[in-house]
Amino acid sequence: MQIALIGIGKIANYQMQAITHTPGIKLVDAHDLDLNKAEELPGSVQFHENLEKMLQKSKADAFLVSTPTNSHFEVAMRVIESDRIAIVEKPLCTSQSEMDALLTAARTRKLPLYTAFHPAYGREVDWWREQRNSHNFDLGKLLGLNTCFADPYYIDGKLTLGAVGKAGAWTDSGASGLSALSRLIEPDSMKLLDGRMTVIPSLDCDQVQGLGIYKFVEQGMTCYGMIDTNWTLGKNYKTTHLRYEGGLVELDHAKELATLHQEGQDNLVFNLATDKPRLVNHYCGVFSDLTSMYAKGEDNTELSEVLHRLLFAAMSH
Repeated sequence: MQIALIGIGKIANYQMQAITHTPGIKLVDAHDLDLNKAEELPGSVQFHENLEKMLQKSKADAFLVSTPTNSHFEVAMRVIESDRIAIVEKPLCTSQSEMDALLTAARTRKLPLYTAFHPAYGREVDWWREQRNSHNFDLGKLLGLNTCFADPYYIDGKLTLGAVGKAGAWTDSGASGLSALSRLIEPDSMKLLDGRMTVIPSLDCDQVQGLGIYKFVEQGMTCYGMIDTNWTLGKNYKTTHLRYEGGLVELDHAKELATLHQEGQDNLVFNLATDKPRLVNHYCGVFSDLTSMYAKGEDNTELSEVLHRLLFAAMSH
């Protein structure tokens, strides 16, 4: 599978590294408004100054949209309207109306549409899925969960450079939390109970904090969970706590760690990190899954629609 990259920023550098570690996928073209970004590309990749010309001339099978969050809709729509396949960094867009328009455009043209939910492919998430599916630990039924994705993007009354290109704490990290949970529980069963967004009027930012409270069904039981996103804590803190009848599983998404707390036993800590950066590991999972879906003529539009509806519902609650 050959892909072209639109936007050569911080995330794109992790994506390019992951491509080199993933069989069956190759980066062939790239575009950025900053012409100096061409210097960051491997020698085998053709840089295009004009996006429209790249969409016309590139032999890529799909185009990876890795631009600032608020531009995802516009850029993805340009790809689709050129009758090309779009892969869009999460979130797909920033509103329900934008999502509906993108899905309609892609379905009208019978084009696959992919969302790159990279947090869903954390090694700690993969690890617990494997342990659970293999019944390696008997913790009983899941009772509830809470997920927190926090970044130090609001300090001393100002947004930091880390916030550049992001729409808001909930818009960007709510999508992260929902995507990670989608591999641990059944997302179709999730229903929003409450959503709370914190906005500071003086900042050009949709939210500095966002909260979604959901109920879901697991093994026939109604459970409850919370996703908290926060830029005001002053630290990089990304965890999911899964509470079972017989213990607690803590997944540290920032450190790629898993900790198992079983009643009456010593805690077990599993370090899942590798010699590659965390986000490279994430995108290796994204691209491995992507190439498999592409070969089968499939996409993850159905999942993306479910997760984005849950995301946007909390914003409008």
